[in-house]
Amino acid sequence: MGLVISSTGAAEPETLTLRQLAQELRARNAQFIQAEQERQQIEARIPQALAWDQPMIGMEQAPVPSNPANINRSQGMSYRLTQTMSFPGKKRLAADILEAEAGSAGAQIDGLYVDLLAELKRQYYQLLALQQQAEINRNTLERLNQVKQVAKVRYANNAAAFVDYMNAQVAQGSAENDVYQTQRQIEQTQQGLNTLIGRNPTQALTVAVEPLEALNLRPLTELIHASQGQHPNLRNSAYRIQAARKNLDLAKKAYYPDMQVILTKNSNHPPYGLAGNEYGVEVDLILPTWFFEREKAGVSEANAGVISAQAGAELAWRQVQLEIANAYSQIQQVLKEKELLQQRRLPEAQAAYRLALNSYANNAGDFNGLLLAQQNLRDTELSAAWVDSALQQAKAALDAAMGLGMDTP
Repeated sequence: MGLVISSTGAAEPETLTLRQLAQELRARNAQFIQAEQERQQIEARIPQALAWDQPMIGMEQAPVPSNPANINRSQGMSYRLTQTMSFPGKKRLAADILEAEAGSAGAQIDGLYVDLLAELKRQYYQLLALQQQAEINRNTLERLNQVKQVAKVRYANNAAAFVDYMNAQVAQGSAENDVYQTQRQIEQTQQGLNTLIGRNPTQALTVAVEPLEALNLRPLTELIHASQGQHPNLRNSAYRIQAARKNLDLAKKAYYPDMQVILTKNSNHPPYGLAGNEYGVEVDLILPTWFFEREKAGVSEANAGVISAQAGAELAWRQVQLEIANAYSQIQQVLKEKELLQQRRLPEAQAAYRLALNSYANNAGDFNGLLLAQQNLRDTELSAAWVDSALQQAKAALDAAMGLGMDTP
């Protein structure tokens, strides 16, 4: 995504759709890069956990007469190769734990995407609403200019006081200030979107005005049931339980001894000679601690970890249910507000303004009533513009509560 060249030769920002913004978010957001690298770090530990322990090579000169540094006069020489081996299954369990932790990290990345995508949608629809607000502000200026001209004509005909004209001009100045404030809000929202998609906050940004998504609201119980198998937080909890159970299995294997094998070659040509054919083999068992105190404590710790992970999964599920229910309720509330605006408030405000303007132009209406009708119309138009944005933001919140991404059905 970059710049396009206009017909005048000037560089203009490319217009981005919501889907393109989401792609930029996933590809360039620094939080994703950091989280993905942390997941790869965990995956890189898996082959390390499965690898054999490092072998150890050593040599011994004995006996050495007079002092230990007198190696040139030693009477014997031996080389040793030592290899430690864990009890069967220990390394596999350690790798299983890391695999579960990597799965947990992947689920957390998906959860991060869901949360940031919801914020991206919120700011996107907020920007569209602000652009509509800017258009409404321009229409308000035109209406107030019309009111001002009517007041001027009435004043010229001695049908109104000059204060009516002045009040219309003051109202127009206030509307111009609203234009500046709205533009500043647009710039701030553009900066927030740029930051989310990993770009310079001050970089020029233009978003495409797309048709609003159709709202096909299924019953609440169906939404909750659908989220149970797909929500990243729930998958994260499942991986945590898996890791905790594997950790418990590994803690129980601490009761079994590890083994150490030492191969020795003896030489009768010191100090560094390899001649000779005498060999030795030593097998050692690395036993658990006295009375199994450390092992018992390790199993208790792992048991507590399993219980904690199970409780965390239950808590995550209840939190998901609560967030879905709250988002669902918010959508229903916004739908009622939208219905009221479209069916009653907006038509009534438009009719009231037309009636007040006609009455005042025909020397029959009150100027303050006209200004009030104009202000009510502006406020209602703004409410109508923001209710669509609020509905889409509520839908984005519901998607996030269900753990849905951009392409999740």
